[in-house]
Amino acid sequence: MVRKNNPQQTRQHILEVTADLIHKHGYKGLRVDEVVEKAGLTKGAIYHHFPNKQALGYAVVDELFHKEFLNHLNSLKETSDKPLEIIIKFFGPVGEGRCEADLEVGCPLTNLGQEMAYEDEGFRTRINNIFDNWSNVIAELLQQGIEQGNVKANVDPLVTARFLVSSFQGILCNSKCTKDMQRFTDNIEFLYSVVKSLGTEETT
Repeated sequence: MVRKNNPQQTRQHILEVTADLIHKHGYKGLRVDEVVEKAGLTKGAIYHHFPNKQALGYAVVDELFHKEFLNHLNSLKETSDKPLEIIIKFFGPVGEGRCEADLEVGCPLTNLGQEMAYEDEGFRTRINNIFDNWSNVIAELLQQGIEQGNVKANVDPLVTARFLVSSFQGILCNSKCTKDMQRFTDNIEFLYSVVKSLGTEETT
């Protein structure tokens, strides 16, 4: 239960409910009345934290999606794994917790970007920042691997990182359209093989 006297907990609860609704129905299909109903709060409580629907959507990206990205990243970087191993884990183990229903709804961040990037500059810049941060982190890991001798010296870290992130997002988009779990698994495994091919002979 959300305690009404805990503003931060209430805010987090609103964001989680909104993120789930956006994932299912898209931002354009989001209704504040439905957030009120699902969150078990009053409309006044929603507007106390977020002045309008746009501010609520922005907060979902900033405070939920981006935060989850950073938490996942930091947990992986704290391990003793080699750079390429971290990159592979960052894309997620094949098939873990995934089903056809997951493929049908797709990646929430990618979905939101496709829906709103050309209509709202605030959404576009926020989502782009997350993808840029993702690419920059992978580029840093690749550079680290080059310096350690685990990644081939002729690899361009940033160009490669952007390609890997774009490929992963493309796989998710394709899987949403096809609803084909086997194709998703095959594509992800091939992406992993591409990452592994960046390693030196001693690490492959």
